[in-house]
Amino acid sequence: MERVFVYGTLKRGGRNHPLVEGLVVKVLPGQVEGFSLYHLAEGPGRPYPYPGMVPGEGRVYGEVLFLPQGTLPLLDALEEEGVEYRRVQVLVETEEGPLLAWTYLYLGELEGALRLPGGVWPPSQDGEGGLS
Repeated sequence: MERVFVYGTLKRGGRNHPLVEGLVVKVLPGQVEGFSLYHLAEGPGRPYPYPGMVPGEGRVYGEVLFLPQGTLPLLDALEEEGVEYRRVQVLVETEEGPLLAWTYLYLGELEGALRLPGGVWPPSQDGEGGLS
């Protein structure tokens, strides 16, 4: 079983969740410490908005998807592993205790990106997600 911490378009209800929806065995809400979350707006080379997580101050909230072995190549292709994102293991705090899970750290430029100090993507319309 693969555990993958997702914080953006792969979360339930997200744009890319249908790619894995039929494969998900279990989902746990979770959070990681020591990372910052950014909103990357639609633009050249980015057909729709999505987030990027990088090492830094703060906490990022998301979900741990429990997926069958062999699912990581599908996610690596989506995330352009090694080009736009790098897959790493992180310690995720969940209601069932801490666990190690794969996640994808953003490798691109953050110029023009909006930091989300609330650690939640997408940012809420009422400012609760905290664009800064």
